[in-house]
Order: sequence, then C-alpha cells, then structure tokens
Amino acid sequence: MKNYSTTRRATGRKTAVRSHTNAVPSFTEDTATNSARTPYHALGGAEGMRVPAWAQHRSVYRAGGRTLYLIETDRVSDATLDLKRLSRAGWEVQVAEDPTGPATRIALTRRELAKAA
Repeated sequence: MKNYSTTRRATGRKTAVRSHTNAVPSFTEDTATNSARTPYHALGGAEGMRVPAWAQHRSVYRAGGRTLYLIETDRVSDATLDLKRLSRAGWEVQVAEDPTGPATRIALTRRELAKAA
C-alpha cells in the first residue's frame, strides 16, 4: 500500500512525497498451525518443527498429489492431545490399532482445500 503526503519545499511549492508501507500480517499460532507444511510443523507452531516422543516409527509416502504421514507407536494414549490438535488444524487423522500387538498406526493426510469455481 502506498501512502502519499504533501510537504512544502523551501520555495513554497507543495511536493508529493511517497512513502511505502509494508503491512506485516499478524502471526498467530492458529495461522501457523493451519498453514503448516507437515504435521510436525503444525505441532511445533511458532517455534518451528516438533517431532513428538510418541512418534516412534515415521514414514512419508507421496502419490497422486497427496502426502501420507504414517506413524507407528505403542503409546497412542500419549498422542491423543496432539492428534486432536492436528485434526482441528485441517489434518485427516486415522488411527488403526494392531490387534496382534501393541503397535498402533496413525495416518495423517492434509485435507484438500475447497477450490473456487
């Protein structure tokens, strides 16, 4: 946005003076979470990326324009709050417990944004 103001020169004529205003959008944790590239960036918020301790085995798969983050853990109870936070931030969260063992698989994908017609 450009602002124009007038000042008087020594000769008495008015001169337009242009000053640039670089508006900086306000940064909040909510906007940082919603625009995060990865779930680890979403969990870190303004501090940057955070890999939680409950994420014991992590894999990333990319296909068809989507990215799948697959996490295996045996401490799913520790992940509950983080998974709720990711869900509120726009991540699809799917939890599948392994009936044969203690491991739980957590799949995270980013929801598609609505496209204007």
